[in-house]
Amino acid sequence: MRKLMTLAVLMALTFAILKVGGGVMPEGRESFLLGFLLLAAYLAGHVSHAVELPRITGYLLLGILVGPFVMGLLPRESVVEFRLINGGALSLIALAAGGELRLDAVKKRAMAIFAIIAAQVVVVCGVVVAAVWWGRDMVPFLRGTPPGVTLAVGLIFGLVAVAKSPATTIAIITEERARGVLTETVLGITVMKDVVVLVLVALVIPLAAVLADPTAPFALDTVKEVLLAIALSVGAGVVMGLVLALYLGRVRENHIIVVLVAAFLLVEVSDVLGLEHILVAMTAGFCVQNFSRQGAGLLRALEANALPVYALFFAVAGADLRIDLLPRVWTVAVGLSVVRALALAGSTWLGARAVHDPPVVRRWAWMGFLAQAGVTLGIANIVRDRFPVWGGDVATVIIAMIALNQIVGPPAFRLSLMHADESHRTTGRLSASRARELGLSGA
Repeated sequence: MRKLMTLAVLMALTFAILKVGGGVMPEGRESFLLGFLLLAAYLAGHVSHAVELPRITGYLLLGILVGPFVMGLLPRESVVEFRLINGGALSLIALAAGGELRLDAVKKRAMAIFAIIAAQVVVVCGVVVAAVWWGRDMVPFLRGTPPGVTLAVGLIFGLVAVAKSPATTIAIITEERARGVLTETVLGITVMKDVVVLVLVALVIPLAAVLADPTAPFALDTVKEVLLAIALSVGAGVVMGLVLALYLGRVRENHIIVVLVAAFLLVEVSDVLGLEHILVAMTAGFCVQNFSRQGAGLLRALEANALPVYALFFAVAGADLRIDLLPRVWTVAVGLSVVRALALAGSTWLGARAVHDPPVVRRWAWMGFLAQAGVTLGIANIVRDRFPVWGGDVATVIIAMIALNQIVGPPAFRLSLMHADESHRTTGRLSASRARELGLSGA
């Protein structure tokens, strides 16, 4: 209650300064807003935690509340400016994702990871395409369009449905200090699927262009460019990881600052070279963890940076969510989100069942794939630019879906970890029935 009251007072004072008083001098405005956002997000995270929700849900809701589409304390131009900081924060989160992925766990879970990814790509994409085709008369911008355009839009929504948010996954795993078969499976799929989605973007967008306009050629060069970018990003990540491991091993001081600087440097280098900085960071973290003795040191440094990084990243992400678009397309966005959730549940069960995974993975793992963010937003921007006639409408629905799934996804994943007894809140309280569900009976 004290944290909630403090947050309310802080927001009231900030509102008075920005909206009632004379405001802040232009040269200090961004620093003031950044400090306010960081402190407010920290308090919102505590409030969220107190009511049994993930802290990042508090960060996201705080960002939505103070963002340009509700209270307006954080104007649109400031959100755009803070995206630069978010690039470094996302690199830190990706480093943590790679660092948490241990080679022995990947080998042990490889069959399950690839089976579930394959099932999700085929089933989720197929179900969403079928839903769009069947419900095309209920979508305003699809009424009366040629069949090719409907199929193109369905494929794009299918691609969007497959994508997820690595940042949200690793943030929940870190907060819950989760360990176990479900955590390993969801984390492994999250990292591998990031590469799969990049390839799918290169394939689906040109295919959608051909379906919408049969006279258009298939842009094979796009596929080659993406595959080359993936290969170069992995290579750069290996180099970055080896350099970082060497430094952490030789120099025993200032690891927290070094890792922070490395994350921001990684973003700049990736932008200059045209690489995928998330993939570079994930690969670097994986190399440090599995091919050096510095994995524990890297994770300690990342954990020390975690609170301000997650608070700022998800608060800005919340402020950036276009919830103002929801009233215009809420029926389509909600409908597609429900279809996506059902398809994820079914496909995850199917993939896990095919490799005889424990019931806990079949039943609960799908909740770890609901949240969406960065890559999905990138798809929306590509669609808007590539298809000027109907791309804007599709992009609007995609952004609305991101807003819905990013709010629903974190609590759902936390709930799945609780049911799997893999959160630190439940570890050590494994019941006999839960042991049977995990496949541990008789152990």
